[in-house]
Amino acid sequence: MRLLLVVLALVVATGCKGKRAAAKRDDAAIGSAATSDGGVDPKEAAARLDKQCVAGDLEACRNLAVMYAEGVGVPADARRATALFNQACSGGNQSACNSLALALAEGLGIDKDPARAVELYQKACDAKFLLACRNLGLMLRDGRGVTVDLPRAAKILADACTGKVPFACTNAGDVDSMLAAKGDAAAARNAIAHYQEGCEGGDPTACRQIGVAYLEARGLPRSTSAAVIWLERGCVGSDGLACRILGSMMMVGKGITQDRARGQALLERGCAAKDDESCRLAKLGGSGSGSSAAAAAAVPSPAGSAAGSGR
Repeated sequence: MRLLLVVLALVVATGCKGKRAAAKRDDAAIGSAATSDGGVDPKEAAARLDKQCVAGDLEACRNLAVMYAEGVGVPADARRATALFNQACSGGNQSACNSLALALAEGLGIDKDPARAVELYQKACDAKFLLACRNLGLMLRDGRGVTVDLPRAAKILADACTGKVPFACTNAGDVDSMLAAKGDAAAARNAIAHYQEGCEGGDPTACRQIGVAYLEARGLPRSTSAAVIWLERGCVGSDGLACRILGSMMMVGKGITQDRARGQALLERGCAAKDDESCRLAKLGGSGSGSSAAAAAAVPSPAGSAAGSGR
């Protein structure tokens, strides 16, 4: 019998409003539901993990904590979950330290303490638990529990990207973009490289960021045709903003051949991907009321309107 427990500790957002909304959504997910293999009863699995935890099995403590966090096989109990994460972390389980840090950063089952969260992320990162490195980089980026330090955040996130941590490459690209905006030419090149890694790694947000970079000539030569390719990849991957930008371009023929039907379909796809502005534009397109002006406004300008709206 094997119990499959997958812990997803996702992250905080960047300084822009869109990023902060995404971060709150990601950080709320401290773990995924425990599922059974071969018909294992979650209650039985929880009871078995409890016995193993009492016997000193730190990984069992951590897995049981995830079950309490999600209310699988046991009543949902954030405080019990955090206590178990703390127990496993104290024994040296770095994955549990990462989860405990997330709980402290967000106040999940424990009083919020971002500074302590940073300490735990650092501890786990030093022990080569790369997901904690990613989370530490984001805390440094946003100044949560620690002074903002973009150069250090860039290095830590770049290392996490090299280690194939989910979304770390996109996060590294975002920090590189922030440094580039301060005049760091090398950071602009690094941003594109990280976004490319992120896109190839399956993050549609990174694909969209490359498309926007082509539109705005940020680290890449201005090229609408190249932008379309990357925006299409982002949209296919269900990045609603990528669908919105590309759909808006097609609605008004901005830099490409106008195709209102295709543009409308892309806006509807963006709406299905939970992008509210895509929904608004799709409605306008259907009614024909003010749709052209609204769509034109949705296309990034050389000033960089959509440059930082990453994960």
